[in-house]
Amino acid sequence: MNKKAREKEFRRVMTRRSLLLGGMQLGIASFLGLRLYQLQVAQNSQYRRLSDRNQFDVKIVAPQRGRVFDRKMRLLAGNAESYQLRVTPLHAKDLPQMLDDLSTIIELKPREREEVIAAAVKNPSFRPIVVRGNLTQRELARLAVRSAYLPGVTFEKVLRRIYPQGALTGHVTGYVSPLTSRELDLNPALQQLPDLATGKIGVESALESQLRGKPGSERVEVNARGRPIRVLRDFEPSAGQDVRLALDIGVQLEAAEVLRRGRSQTVNLSLPEAQGAIAGNAELKSHIAAGDNLVLRDPKGNITPAESGAVVVMDVRSGEIVSLVSAPMYDPNIFTEKLLTRDWRRLNDHPRTPLLNRVTTGMYAPGSTFKMVVALAALEAGIINERTSFFCKGDMELGNATFHCWQKLGHGTVNVLRALEQSCDVFFYEVALKTGIQRIKNMALRLGFGAETGIDIPGEKTGIIPSHDWKLATHGVAWTPGETVVASIGQGYVLATPIQLALMTARIANGQFAVEPSLLARSKTPEFAPLDIPESALRIVRRGMKMVTHSGRGTARNYNLGAEFGGMAGKTGTVQVKRITKEQREAGIVKNIDRPWKERDHALFVGYAPVTDPRYAISVVVEHGGSGSSMAAPIARKILEKILRSDRGLV
Repeated sequence: MNKKAREKEFRRVMTRRSLLLGGMQLGIASFLGLRLYQLQVAQNSQYRRLSDRNQFDVKIVAPQRGRVFDRKMRLLAGNAESYQLRVTPLHAKDLPQMLDDLSTIIELKPREREEVIAAAVKNPSFRPIVVRGNLTQRELARLAVRSAYLPGVTFEKVLRRIYPQGALTGHVTGYVSPLTSRELDLNPALQQLPDLATGKIGVESALESQLRGKPGSERVEVNARGRPIRVLRDFEPSAGQDVRLALDIGVQLEAAEVLRRGRSQTVNLSLPEAQGAIAGNAELKSHIAAGDNLVLRDPKGNITPAESGAVVVMDVRSGEIVSLVSAPMYDPNIFTEKLLTRDWRRLNDHPRTPLLNRVTTGMYAPGSTFKMVVALAALEAGIINERTSFFCKGDMELGNATFHCWQKLGHGTVNVLRALEQSCDVFFYEVALKTGIQRIKNMALRLGFGAETGIDIPGEKTGIIPSHDWKLATHGVAWTPGETVVASIGQGYVLATPIQLALMTARIANGQFAVEPSLLARSKTPEFAPLDIPESALRIVRRGMKMVTHSGRGTARNYNLGAEFGGMAGKTGTVQVKRITKEQREAGIVKNIDRPWKERDHALFVGYAPVTDPRYAISVVVEHGGSGSSMAAPIARKILEKILRSDRGLV
């Protein structure tokens, strides 16, 4: 090949290589340009966020929880500043060593240390773990001095829930506590608020969405070691709404104290006789061990625990709940921080279950307070009128069974007014058999039994109002006439809650509307549905209830309100919790006060005041309190007098 040909071939090869190389360079440049475009334009926001995450910690800010007030704007549930000690495992590096270092600065119990390590294993490493709450100023100062040597450790100001009234309103407000795993599963969005406390029971739970508010967010700029430099607030949290209840703390305090004392007198725990009684009485000892600070001297001189039961006071026009007491009570403040094992055991092992809200979930046989239901059903159906009478000789025979009246020698000839006044059982046995259980049930439902009342507390029980269909569906056997007889005096299968008893009384008292209960204060009275019970029947029943307290033979004649308050109308109830055998009856059973506490009758009273222009209805249940006339009625009188005095500015 000559020189000219070789040069030509060389140029051809070099041109090919140049084109190939240029193509490769162009391809690389295009790829890089495209990638650069993706990074800087198309995916700019994504990578900016990733970059920010290296520079910023994004934090969801919990909102301030709404407060709860009583009707006179006295605080029932609020917020107080507190400091938490937290550690972030991602930044702490050697977590066990970090906890060892912390224990040299502040007291750190082995249990607390173990809980932090367990949480670090379970939760993401970037999530802060609360080591201690409610740090003292001394502890804060000591931690601040050593903070440079504690990577991953922070102490933050938070708001903790407080209940200034303590146990007095525990069953009303309920309490808040940290999120449970179940709550997080149901609402994954809450995982960004690991320290959020939510309402578990009571108003705190029922009004959770209203009280919680809306969270905000902030970015915390950090250095390479993860330490905060500055905070940039993106979205401000919105505080929860404040709530005003109809509850009156003054009435609540009176109701709680009167219910717990009953007919007994307070005994100083430090007295030798009290100490001796506690040492020699297992029941008393268990009460004191559970945190009770009250013992009583009963009418026979025995030292006993405080009474247990329930009180409800309701405005008969608006349905507002002025007082709601369930005894024994509990202090909701113990649930706002880490619940100590000893506190939980005290509550859980208490012989009279203070965590049970007896007002809404305690189901009791209503006893003779149910007689108004039977009377109204019979009057409405025309089975009886004011003049209809039956003879009570002390018992009634039905088939092979004998049903006794509480008055062994009987009441003689009585009409509906006298039967209510003296609480004659035989009259209502006869009336119930003629009226039928279905009519009785229909009337009971209209008066608020057998269904949730709709009060602003979750977990309400419906009680039981039996019938033919209910018996067949529940027990698989037919209803019997004897069961109608027993139901007529509010026993047998019949069960009701104290809130239902108050609701029945309010509806009878106002005589016009099917009022509904509310713990929330109402700016104006709602338009309730008509009660749809003949006014003539209601007037008769109200006259009978007035005679209970005003008449010389009324079962609560000794406990009427004074004329200056307009008097009180009501109905007593005494409910057996242990069947009295024929042999015991013939031998003469011992009095309630002589029986073991759990074998004594429940004492009940329902009533309203004033008589001529009713404003308040009340229900009182004293567990194993004995007689409704001697135990429950005087409690009701004292509470109603308190609230009426308050209304008149006399207290």
